[in-house]
Amino acid sequence: MRLFASLLLMVVTISAQAQKVSGKLLFQPGQVLNVSAKSTMSNLVNAMGQEIELKSESTIDQFYRVTNTTDESHTLSHEVKRIRMNSEGMGNSITFDSDSEKDMKGQFGGPVKELLAKKMNLVIDASGTTMMAMSDGGNTKKSDGGGDMLAQFIGGLSEMIEAPKQGEASFFKVLPSNEVGKGDGWTQTIDRNGSKIEEAYSVAEITENAIILNFLSNTSSSRVQENMGMEVTVNMKNKTEGKITVDRKTGIVKEKTLNTTATGTVSTGMGEFPINATSTTIITVN
Repeated sequence: MRLFASLLLMVVTISAQAQKVSGKLLFQPGQVLNVSAKSTMSNLVNAMGQEIELKSESTIDQFYRVTNTTDESHTLSHEVKRIRMNSEGMGNSITFDSDSEKDMKGQFGGPVKELLAKKMNLVIDASGTTMMAMSDGGNTKKSDGGGDMLAQFIGGLSEMIEAPKQGEASFFKVLPSNEVGKGDGWTQTIDRNGSKIEEAYSVAEITENAIILNFLSNTSSSRVQENMGMEVTVNMKNKTEGKITVDRKTGIVKEKTLNTTATGTVSTGMGEFPINATSTTIITVN
């Protein structure tokens, strides 16, 4: 009996290890994928001997609609539905909801209105690599600094609403085009808007319904923005670790949970100050 149980366990283990999955995506014509991304951030700035903590939370609700699908490629349209954020720091608090008519008449109204009006059409190959991306609408950078402040609050979530370049991974590209199994890993490097992003993926588990991936990325970035009438240069190095859950039958991402730690400097006319930041981002797809 013990021998039989041992042999059965061995067979089950070998079978599990032998499971392979590919990155082929399966969409349905007319399918709508609702994507909600929520990020909670904490920034600690050391300025002139004082530590200043800034906390913020932002949520972006958006959707992709599948307009055409074949064995070789998929065409999707993308729109942002709603943006919410709140922040606290230096004795001040800011709240914003794009569903609020009053908020849309304030400082962030102009940049957010442009984001909500922006339409993106995307053609991806069978595994999610961008073949073509077209976006209508202006950028969010305004002379009053509203666009820069908006980018500061929504942080890395802004990348989700920008059109990827040809050859870049789309939001749906997480698995490679070749087959992989438990323990297999792969990497990719992305240069985007002055940021160099190095990503590493590995298969942690394959179940009947899901593929669980470990994720690690390192990002170096430098950007210049306006804050309260001053030009500010922010140089950061970010390390992100997390888990990604993929639907096994369709290859479509279901959830991403990402934890980021960042260090860098903020430079203004008053000097250069060190900054440390942490954030947690949870992205769900329904």
